[in-house]
Amino acid sequence: MTITQTSSDTLVNDPLLTRVVLEHDALFYPYGYPVRIRSNSRTTLEAAYISWSTYTHRHEDTPLDIRLVLSTSDSPACVEPPTFRSQGHLLSIVADRENFASLDLNAGFAFGWATEATARNQEYFRQCLLDVMIYPLLEVRHLVTLHAACVIYRGKGILLAGNSGAGKSSLSYACARRGWTFVSDDASAFRRCCPVPTVIGHPQKFRFREPVGQLFPEFRDLKSTLRAYGKPTIEVLTRTIDSIQGACESHVDAIVFLNRPAYESGPPLLLPVSYEDAWKRLCFSVWAVQMPAFEERLAALERLLTVPTFEIQYSDLGPAVDLLERAVQDKLF
Repeated sequence: MTITQTSSDTLVNDPLLTRVVLEHDALFYPYGYPVRIRSNSRTTLEAAYISWSTYTHRHEDTPLDIRLVLSTSDSPACVEPPTFRSQGHLLSIVADRENFASLDLNAGFAFGWATEATARNQEYFRQCLLDVMIYPLLEVRHLVTLHAACVIYRGKGILLAGNSGAGKSSLSYACARRGWTFVSDDASAFRRCCPVPTVIGHPQKFRFREPVGQLFPEFRDLKSTLRAYGKPTIEVLTRTIDSIQGACESHVDAIVFLNRPAYESGPPLLLPVSYEDAWKRLCFSVWAVQMPAFEERLAALERLLTVPTFEIQYSDLGPAVDLLERAVQDKLF
């Protein structure tokens, strides 16, 4: 392992490598909140730029302190998704003995180590280490993140909610192709301090599962890569797609739960969902850190569920979008 240290440190016993020089230092603004990232390698900041350069500074707050150190090693690049574990205010992210991170959820601090070989696989490095060092800290301080896409039609913000694989990305993209405004896919983060639930957008990319090319021929030749939670995913930047409108945020006017895999062919149906049923479907998204912030996030979820909630049962994307448009026109949302 080779680590750069200052000349004044050469005679200091430092078995924990606490004196590693982190000369690469920059502020980024994921979801609009300030995050200071420090590293001994420019590679880390280049990865951060890809993840968050499209966000601007929107919220005043003490910056999160993120330190990610790269080391040389003869071991092969890490390719397995990391394991997450938490007790009290601490969270660990471990891919292997050379690629890991520790987070202090109270202090807004995280440090991690990765090998240069791992960092060269930029998608893995971002999605399995760097990004997930930051999102939990923002979640505990400011946000509630749900398994839902967000789209806007005629000024109405709609969450398309569902478990992993429910079709959130494909339906949100089908809406965007129809002229709807795209806000986020796969996961939607909203600020829990807002009296009116407001989703912070991430309209810069879609993330699909294979075989998305069967639904949308324009993506037929794209291949998936591994994400942090072990799910192979195809990432498509919206700037590479013609005629997609995006928005940086949206209020939430309705929640629509997706039911496609269990629904046989036929005309789509839009059915009301009770508060109790909606709560059961969404509360699992709020991961249970052992902190008061957990109760705060549950309270924010209760406020969100004051909007109308429905389930859409469908097989084909086109008719499903038609039905959602009629629902907005008929003022169900």
